[in-house]
Amino acid sequence: MEKLKVFLDSNVVFSAAYSEKGKSRSYLFFELQNLNIIKIYISNLVKFESIHNIKIKKPEKLDFLNELLSKADIIEDVDVYYEFAKNLPENDRIILSSAVYHDIDFFITGNTKDFLTFYNKKLKNTLILTPKDFLELTFEK
Repeated sequence: MEKLKVFLDSNVVFSAAYSEKGKSRSYLFFELQNLNIIKIYISNLVKFESIHNIKIKKPEKLDFLNELLSKADIIEDVDVYYEFAKNLPENDRIILSSAVYHDIDFFITGNTKDFLTFYNKKLKNTLILTPKDFLELTFEK
């Protein structure tokens, strides 16, 4: 079975690092990767945002965050113009367009403020879901 390609937005990576192991839904993505069910992808911008936010909010988790980041494949940030993403804030637009451009199966974000209208929609080949929705979809099978 081919692994699902899953792109994690910075808020999901941050949440996985911020919480204790096993106490965050976001951390389950790294467990699923350990089980060879998914392959995690992030971009350099996601890495930068995650490190920036953890340094501000919970610097003692920086080593754990770096451990998680080392388990993800980093794809190139691209700022491709997609009509559907034109009204997103710049960083969100770049992060989403990077996942879509690189043909990732799932874009996982907890950012309901900016991505609410995108949830459960497929942009090209990339389905946008919350962490909860992805986990429910994956374990329904």
